[in-house]
Amino acid sequence: MLGHITHQGPLAHTELDNYPFKVTGQFGAAALMVISGFFVCQTVRRGDSGRWLWKKISRLLPPYLIAVVLTYVVMRFAGAAFNHQSFDSGWFDTLFGPTSDHVAWASSWYVPVGQDLLVNLFMAQGWNQYFIWLDGSYWTLPVQLMVFAAAAALWAGTPWFRSNRSIRLLVWGLILIPLFVRFWVIGVTNPAPWAYGVVFGFGLHRMHVFAAGIAIWLWSRSRLSGRHLAFLLAAAVWAQDLHLYPDGVPLPTDPARMPSDIGFAVMLVAICAAAKGPDWTFLRPLARPITWLAGISYGVYLLHQELGYILARVLQDAGFDGWARLPVLLGAAILGGWLLTVLVERPAHRWLTQPRRAAPAPRTPPDDLVPDGSRTSGNGPAPVSVGGSS
Repeated sequence: MLGHITHQGPLAHTELDNYPFKVTGQFGAAALMVISGFFVCQTVRRGDSGRWLWKKISRLLPPYLIAVVLTYVVMRFAGAAFNHQSFDSGWFDTLFGPTSDHVAWASSWYVPVGQDLLVNLFMAQGWNQYFIWLDGSYWTLPVQLMVFAAAAALWAGTPWFRSNRSIRLLVWGLILIPLFVRFWVIGVTNPAPWAYGVVFGFGLHRMHVFAAGIAIWLWSRSRLSGRHLAFLLAAAVWAQDLHLYPDGVPLPTDPARMPSDIGFAVMLVAICAAAKGPDWTFLRPLARPITWLAGISYGVYLLHQELGYILARVLQDAGFDGWARLPVLLGAAILGGWLLTVLVERPAHRWLTQPRRAAPAPRTPPDDLVPDGSRTSGNGPAPVSVGGSS
C-alpha cells in the first residue's frame, strides 16, 4: 500500500507528488504470488481438486466483481468532476456513455465507459494492449485463477506429475520458458496485438513467482536441496528483473529497479524462513492484529489503489498535505477491505460452497391409510389381498 500511495500514485497523477517519503520498490504483488504458489502445493493435495478449485473461485470472484463495479462508478463520476466534464442526458449515457465532449483523457484522470466495465468484469485486460485496467491491482486475479485451474488439472489428471523429478522440471519450465518465449520467440519490441496477448493474457511475465513458491514448498518438505533452491530463487529474481524492465534500462536511470530487485530477494529469504525455520514467537503479541489484517487482505488489495488515488485527490483539494493524507488513505483502505470482506467475500464464499440439501425421499402413505394386514417391517407394504383372502 505504501508503494502504491507514495510512488505509483504520483506516477499516474503528478499533482499527488508531495508525500514525505517514497517506497519505490515494486515487489509486493510478486511476494503475494510466491506465497500463493506455496499454498497451492500445500492445499491442492487435500481431497477433491475440483472442489478445491471451486472454493478458490468462490472466494476470489465475488468480491472482485463488486470491486470492479464500485471502482468503475467512482472513477467515472470522480474523473468527470476532476476534469470539469459532464455526460449527455439519459441514464445510459450517464452510466456508460462517453463524456459530452467525447474526451476520455482530458487529464490523467481517465473517465471509463461501458466497454471498460465489461472488459474488467470478464478479466480480458491482458489480451489487448488498448484495454483499460480500472485498477492496476486487477492483473493478479486472472493470472492466479489460471494457475489454480492448471494446478487442479495437473494434480487430478496426471499422477506422474507428483514425482520430484516432474515437479522440478515444472518449476524450471515456469522460469525459463516464459523468458524464451518473450525475449527470443516474440521479441520485446514486437508491436503485434497477439504478442501482447500471449505474454500478458497468459501471465507469462509472472510465472516465475509461482515457481519460486513451489520451490520453497519442495524445500520445506525436504524434497529439494538448499543448493538447488538457491539456484532456483536466484533465477526467479533474475526473471523478475527482466520482466519488469524488459528494455534493459541501466540501473542508475530508474530509481525503482534496484529497490525492487533487492526487496524481492529479501522477501524470498523471509518466506523461506517462515516456511521452514523456527516459529516466530517474537510476533506472538501481534498475532491477533496480524491474523485480522490477513483475513481482510484480499479486500484491501482490491480497493486501495485506484480508489485511494481518487480519495487522495479529494483530500488534497480539501487542503490535506502528504503527511495528513497518508494515515487517512491507509485507514480508508483497511476499512474498505474489511467491509468488502464481511459483506461480500465471506457470505458469498459460504453460500457458494455450502453443501446443498439432498432431494427429499418420496412420501409414503401414513399407517392409518394403509389397509390392515399390509404393514410390514420390510422394504414396503405387503401385497394387499383381493376379496378378503390371501
